[in-house]
Amino acid sequence: MTISETPHSSTERFIMCPVCGGRIEVTSDDKVNRCEYCGSPVLGPSQSRDCVNHPGRLARGVCHVCGDLICEECMERRVGDYGGKLLTIVNCKKPECVAASEWAKPLNEEYQRLTNMDWADRIDNTILRVTGLGGILFMIFEMAFVLALLYVQFFTPWGQAGNIPYFYIPGDALIILNIIGNLLSVILMQTALQVYIHERQLGSGILLLFLLVVEAGFLVFRGLFFNLVAYPDRWLVYVFIGSFVFAAVLVFVGSLLAIRVGYKKYKQFRRAEEQLGLRKK
Repeated sequence: MTISETPHSSTERFIMCPVCGGRIEVTSDDKVNRCEYCGSPVLGPSQSRDCVNHPGRLARGVCHVCGDLICEECMERRVGDYGGKLLTIVNCKKPECVAASEWAKPLNEEYQRLTNMDWADRIDNTILRVTGLGGILFMIFEMAFVLALLYVQFFTPWGQAGNIPYFYIPGDALIILNIIGNLLSVILMQTALQVYIHERQLGSGILLLFLLVVEAGFLVFRGLFFNLVAYPDRWLVYVFIGSFVFAAVLVFVGSLLAIRVGYKKYKQFRRAEEQLGLRKK
C-alpha cells in the first residue's frame, strides 16, 4: 500500500482504503487510520501487526472504538442492528470500549450461523428495487393526476362547464382529495423501503398489499367523484389507468415476494431459537 503526498501540502499523506478505494489521511503511522467514507480500519504504515496486549501474537481484529489491534483472547464479538441489517463488530475489553459497544449484543456464534440470511441478499435487492420503483411511480402518478385534473377543471370547456364537483369553491375538493392521495403514496413508499429489513419484511409485505388495495379504491372513488367516466377525451383516462396499473403490478409483485421471503426468514429465526432453547416450542 503506497503513501502519497498531496500537491497542496508536504505534510499530508494518504493511503488507499482497500474496501472502498477512498483516500485515507494518515494521522498516525503506528495506529489504525479510519476511512472517512466507509469507516473501515486500515493499519498505519509502520504499525505492528501483533496484538497490543500480546507481543508476538498476530492480531485477529481491530477494536471498532479505540482502533487497537487485538487477538482472539482480547476481543469481544458483538452483533447489532444497523440500518435494518445485522452488523458484527469487534471491541477490546477496556471498560470504555465495552461501554461504547453495549448497543450491540454479545455474539452467539451458533445463533448467528443458524440465522444467516446471505441466501436472501439477491432476492432482497430485487424486492427493494421492484417495490421502490412502484412506490416512486405512485408518487409521480399522484402529482401528475392532480395537475391534470386542475388543467381539466380550469382550462377545458368540459371542466369550466361545472362537470367536476367542488365543496365551496372550484378546485377545493380536487386539492383536498389529492392531498390525501399523495399522503397515501408517501406511506406506501415508506413501507416499500421497509421490505429490505429482515425482521420487518413479512409485515411490510402484508401492509403493502393492504395499502395497494386502499390506493386503488381511493383512485376509483376519485374517478367517480370527479365524473371522469364522462370526460370526453378518453385517452387521458386510459393513460392514467395504464400508469396506475403498471405501478400497482410492481408493488403487488414486490409485496408477494416480500411476504414469501419474509415468511421463510421468520421460520428460520424461529427454528434457530427453538434449537438453542431461546423459544418454547
